[in-house]
Amino acid sequence: MGKRPAYDWILGGDLPELGRHSVAKHEVFDRYIAAYIRTLTRNHLKRALNLTIVDGFCGGGRYSLDGQKVDGSPLRMLAAVERAQTELSAARAMGFEIKADFVFIDDNPNHIEFLRDLLEQRGHGHRIGRNIRIIQSTFEDACPTVIEAIQKKGSAHRSLFFLDQYGWSDVTFATVRHIMSQLANPEVILTFMVDNLVNLLHERMSDFRALTAIDYDREDIRALMALKQQKGWKRIIQNTVYSHIQARTGAAFYTPFFIHPEKSNRDYWLIHLSKHHQAREEMGKVHWGMENTFEHFGRTGFNALGFIPGVDVREDNFDFGFNDNARTRSEFAVLDQLPRLIHASAREGGKPLTKQQIFTSRCNDTPVTGDIVDSQLSFLREQKEIVITAADGSVRRSVKQFAWDDHIEPVREPSLFSILGQHAA
Repeated sequence: MGKRPAYDWILGGDLPELGRHSVAKHEVFDRYIAAYIRTLTRNHLKRALNLTIVDGFCGGGRYSLDGQKVDGSPLRMLAAVERAQTELSAARAMGFEIKADFVFIDDNPNHIEFLRDLLEQRGHGHRIGRNIRIIQSTFEDACPTVIEAIQKKGSAHRSLFFLDQYGWSDVTFATVRHIMSQLANPEVILTFMVDNLVNLLHERMSDFRALTAIDYDREDIRALMALKQQKGWKRIIQNTVYSHIQARTGAAFYTPFFIHPEKSNRDYWLIHLSKHHQAREEMGKVHWGMENTFEHFGRTGFNALGFIPGVDVREDNFDFGFNDNARTRSEFAVLDQLPRLIHASAREGGKPLTKQQIFTSRCNDTPVTGDIVDSQLSFLREQKEIVITAADGSVRRSVKQFAWDDHIEPVREPSLFSILGQHAA
């Protein structure tokens, strides 16, 4: 199975040292919880939000970092919801309640004991057994009862699963599929030690049981091993594994981002899995907001990841750092690609594309977000290359942000030298 953690908590013992890469990862958890709640509370008519947050590998909840004591994911998740509740209470005259349940899971009894004591010290003891549930178990064994509890809360099933596993096989893809199939609105944020998997394929093939956890059979493994004969084979295998994850998790929307641990050449992925394009959009914004913390490997614009047989995997690839330069490159790439999409749809005689169709059909392999698409649609409109209309038929003449159901179509006769005209053939 996956490599066991270097972290260990014993009541009364020294705190484990937190790696810098984990600091960034915890920051993503914080920011995404805030973005998630902000998105789901935009409707001012609503007075409450039912939510379950699951930390499937919670640990003891406290670390040492550069000589200072810092909170781990359980306390940071609690704090993120408390901040959101404070902001909503201040902003809503009629009041608003976040009805959040927290589930903290770890299979190590020492970690559970440490976390329980920590929560009591921090004033959360009265919540344990009420809206804080602590489970000593593997995530795999606990997951069915967690899903059942979420189902009993209502039909919306608003839930966030933070699965910071220790390797790449502690969470099976069958379990992720079960989450996606049994819940209406789940999201999974999964860490995946892709380099550990690649190195296993490189060094030995004895751990077949672990590979079956992520739905690889012997024929799949032989196909992966055959890729080692090509140039840039590690990247090819990574992209092939990425496509495999897409196919096997049952999530309609997925985005992997690389994290580089300090003093290590081994990368791991932070993968966001969801059933709705708006969730993908919000996670993309989080990554852009943390420029240079995470990297996206691939090309700019749409269709940025994926292995194309016969094409050198290094061609047109670069380390994408989510900074201003990367944004500019993405905007140029989208501007180059949008006309092809729009013209292809018009040429096929179909209905005008919506912004949602453009985004959802291409967003899984790309760092592009809705506002980047908006900026380039605005440019094409200003160049009189396209017409954008709202769902009610009104023309979007000056707005800079477009609704997901806005329609985009080319002007009837683009000029010979227009951007769209260049892609019409």
